Amino acid sequence: MKLLLGLVLGAAFGAVLQLSGASSHTKITNALRLRDLAIIKLILAAIGAGLIGVHLLDAAGLANMQVKDLYLPGVAIAGLIFGVGFAVTGYCPGTALAAAAEGKVDAWFTVVGGLFGAVIFAFLYPELEAGLLSVGRFGPVTLHRALGISGALMAVPLGLLCLWLAARLPEKGGLS
Repeated sequence: MKLLLGLVLGAAFGAVLQLSGASSHTKITNALRLRDLAIIKLILAAIGAGLIGVHLLDAAGLANMQVKDLYLPGVAIAGLIFGVGFAVTGYCPGTALAAAAEGKVDAWFTVVGGLFGAVIFAFLYPELEAGLLSVGRFGPVTLHRALGISGALMAVPLGLLCLWLAARLPEKGGLS
């Protein structure tokens, strides 16, 4: 049942990406150049709804909020790989899959390249594990725990701010 739910939610996510234009290389590039803010509005709305929704589900006992350990070298390396891949291809993993499903050849190169990189990392990980994980581990760090407040106390106002910004931003950006 969980597998079917994942398939349905994944298909719905892909449909939203496709219908919003987020699978368009041109639209993504224009969003990064702040010329077309539609995708930025979509991202803000998703973050806002997600922040509020996940914390409500957790409060109702329907979600299990567990934070992974903060591992700074891994975050830096992954961010660099993601940023370079995004800059070179114009796709992030989700938008690449949606564009590939539409039959866009450039997106298929992105998907295959990402899978190739993941396979290489999986094979190299046992040799790299001791060195990679020996420095920069901080445990499950969260801002709300550091401040000593409830996660929902931060998530709900921040989620509402994201939703408000998504509603207030114009479709077209001011940069040309």
